[in-house]
Amino acid sequence: MKILITANSPGEVAWIRPLAEEAQSRGWSIDVILYPCTFATGKEADVLRSYPALEKVWEKGDLARLAWREGRRYPPGTGLIHLGGDLMYTAFLQWRWKWRCWSYLWARPWWDKAFTGYFSRNAQSTQGLLRRRVAPGKILEVGDLVVDAVLGQVPQIPEQDPNLITFLPGSRQEEIRHTIPFYSRVAEILLETRPQLRFQAMLSPFLSLSIVQGLLQREVDPRMDSSTGKLEGDRYVCQSGFVLPLVRDNSLSQTARSCLAISLPGTKTAEAACLAVPCLTLVPLNCPEWLPYGGLMGLLDWLPGGKKWKGAWLLGQRSKVGLLAQPNQLLGLAIMPEIIDQVSAEMVAAAVNLLLDDRPGLHEKGLLLRQAYLDLRGASTQMLNALR
Repeated sequence: MKILITANSPGEVAWIRPLAEEAQSRGWSIDVILYPCTFATGKEADVLRSYPALEKVWEKGDLARLAWREGRRYPPGTGLIHLGGDLMYTAFLQWRWKWRCWSYLWARPWWDKAFTGYFSRNAQSTQGLLRRRVAPGKILEVGDLVVDAVLGQVPQIPEQDPNLITFLPGSRQEEIRHTIPFYSRVAEILLETRPQLRFQAMLSPFLSLSIVQGLLQREVDPRMDSSTGKLEGDRYVCQSGFVLPLVRDNSLSQTARSCLAISLPGTKTAEAACLAVPCLTLVPLNCPEWLPYGGLMGLLDWLPGGKKWKGAWLLGQRSKVGLLAQPNQLLGLAIMPEIIDQVSAEMVAAAVNLLLDDRPGLHEKGLLLRQAYLDLRGASTQMLNALR
């Protein structure tokens, strides 16, 4: 049996892995359609081709051919799971080729007729779909694909190192350029009073070391604190003498060993929670124009002067922002702090020190977060059962 999956950025590409493994166990095969996305790195197709059961990747440049004639290779009734990208693309392809489409977590009332049903994460997620005017009978609660993806790579969490802190800098190039030097400065400040601490930063598989080296050779925006340094092999070596290891292989199992993670918002905060690693989430508003944003506002990145306007708009939305870390959203309260501000290294180091001062509380939060996610495992099996 052949199924289609749509995705658009690193987070959704990671979700495909457990679906691909489940499909392989059933003797099924998968083709993936990549939609245009502000958050994409350009390396999504390369990562996908390493997954089991995957036969073909349609990249964003192939969409016109797929819509015009190539879609006929998939007969009417072919199952499709929409994991990411604008629902408009899937709605058009469904109209064109009469595929049987399901959407994971997302809905828009004006595209509802194109979808056979919707997969939600839990009751809270179901309420979000109902607010989008989705009929209750079209919703199936399946759990969270992030949990399946993490457990597939780290079935049992290792013993944590109480002195190891992990930085999660993200996969977008501007994030890497600014956060690696910023995190290094945070580490330098923490080491002044806690010399026993050790640090590591996880590099996304969507970024090569050569790309990272080029990024770190560029000057950091002066609005961000930073520690000047250069990439030497897989280490960021600062002029101060501090060395930050950059980890690419087995990143989830390496993260699982840490007592605390520091991250921008995104799927990585949920992955850390699955590993019982509490995560301090940062949204630095020092350079708001390089923060990613979806939808029409994200399109301003491509217009002359658009980033400046987007940055000003994001600053104006600061007081209206709710919870941004996925684990906090899941539980409905700020279990772990979120710093949405024009941040300094001193500010972040102070927040870390407060967390480390309460070791039992930090450990308890990690276990609470992990259990909340373990309750949501098994999504890949239930989703493929629905398509069958």
